[in-house]
Amino acid sequence: MFSTPSPFPVFKTPWLRARCLIVVAVLALFACSLGPSADEAALAERFGQMTQTTLHEIQTIHIEPEETATLTLAALDGLQRIAPRVTIAQQGDTIVARYLDGRDIARIATPQTTDPHAWAIGATQLVFQAREVDARLGAADEETLYDAFFGGMISRLDRYSRYAGRADAREARAEREGFGGIGVRIEDHPDGARLIDVIPGDPAAAAGLLVGDLLIAVNGEPIEGHPIRDIVERLRGPIDAPVVVTVRRLRLDTPLTVTVGRTRIVPDTIKTRRDGPYQVIQITSFNQRTAKRLAEALAGARTAAQGPVAGIILDLRGNPGGLLDQAVDSADLFLETGLISRADGRHRNSHQRFEAEPGDLAAGLPLVVLIDGASASAAEILASALQDQGRGVVIGMTSFGKGTIQTVITLPNGGELYLTWARFVAPSGYPLQRLGVGPTICTSGVNDPVKAVDRALARPENSPSGSQSLALRRNLGPDATEDALRAVLNACPWQPHGDVDIDLGVAKLLLDAPSLYDRAIELARSAPTS
Repeated sequence: MFSTPSPFPVFKTPWLRARCLIVVAVLALFACSLGPSADEAALAERFGQMTQTTLHEIQTIHIEPEETATLTLAALDGLQRIAPRVTIAQQGDTIVARYLDGRDIARIATPQTTDPHAWAIGATQLVFQAREVDARLGAADEETLYDAFFGGMISRLDRYSRYAGRADAREARAEREGFGGIGVRIEDHPDGARLIDVIPGDPAAAAGLLVGDLLIAVNGEPIEGHPIRDIVERLRGPIDAPVVVTVRRLRLDTPLTVTVGRTRIVPDTIKTRRDGPYQVIQITSFNQRTAKRLAEALAGARTAAQGPVAGIILDLRGNPGGLLDQAVDSADLFLETGLISRADGRHRNSHQRFEAEPGDLAAGLPLVVLIDGASASAAEILASALQDQGRGVVIGMTSFGKGTIQTVITLPNGGELYLTWARFVAPSGYPLQRLGVGPTICTSGVNDPVKAVDRALARPENSPSGSQSLALRRNLGPDATEDALRAVLNACPWQPHGDVDIDLGVAKLLLDAPSLYDRAIELARSAPTS
């Protein structure tokens, strides 16, 4: 599963009102106690704020309307991940937490409203009453409590909505937006961590660190035996704030200690190489710099020392998606005009149209796009736009079919809530959800590029790809039967080829023969739409 964070606005909660309500509830909860710790009271307050925020956002944003009571009860059921003996049951006007043997450990009055504030207060009271009785619940730390509770709540939603705890959310933000780092990649080593890549131009390279150096201390603290994730966190930090690293280097008798600055590091999602007269550009995912790096790759291809580029191969295989705006901007680099994608959901702000603006940075060069069953989400937006607008020939196998948008809400604990709030529609009108993108040239079940092209172009009436398959996909109505959906999905299923790159072979075959390329473009254009 790969989520697609969206550039749409993040909706804010009336924090002051929520905080006041939760504080009152916490005071009432502990009023008759024999002296709970201040830490437990503060935790209850934070827990209530988290619950109220999450319920409010789901009610407001999620693509399907959800019952507040159902969500809260599912969240309470999620506590069984911590305390398997505890069950939650609603009995008329009461919600009860009890052991499997029938002993009650906590109960609250069922809120007679759909208001998230009221349900957050009730859930907090029930959870913290139960923590006073059950040893496992009482011993659970804050993040463990959140993981179980909100994991249970989100389980009621679609498969792509999810809760990410503080550590996972921090890592996801780093992948999307960048982080303060020194510009190295490391691998685990019994004595610390070994540098396996030092990025040219970044602070580590400027400070003289080399591939193969063995990192043994960070800021004077030995890192032997530390998990690799902990070492990465120590190397990261505020931009421009230096970090002191100590390394052992082959042929040096004593360790080397250097001070290295930090800069903003955004993982590079673009890989380029030349294959004869063609430029191969692989996009591994879509983060905040993808469209900019793609533009640079296209500009560099036109001025390459190897001579003029005769065509571009855009490889989206295995690309799980990423930021929506980057997929749209990437498509716009190749298009002069036309619809890139459309999004629709329950919230009024979810209805969006994305149109191309003039300017083809590839200057009309022939373009082929490679996809497979692991190409998802933002990758499917890019592939479908280029195919439906007649700008590129899509080669490979039916893509994953993740046609939903997740907007990201940062929660009070630093975690993140990913909520599905809209569905993508390809320019020709078919939904990307479940259907995915069907290739113009299908390589499923073939082991020879010539056979794949012949099957699609020479005998399109018998072909599992080409205009027939595209027409089926584009003409599926909202009331399509399961058999009709399955027929489209089975037309070109994902069947990995192993070590032989048939897709690349087909791409070069089309680019080598302009007449074949033009016929493939026309094949996608001529597939009728409803």
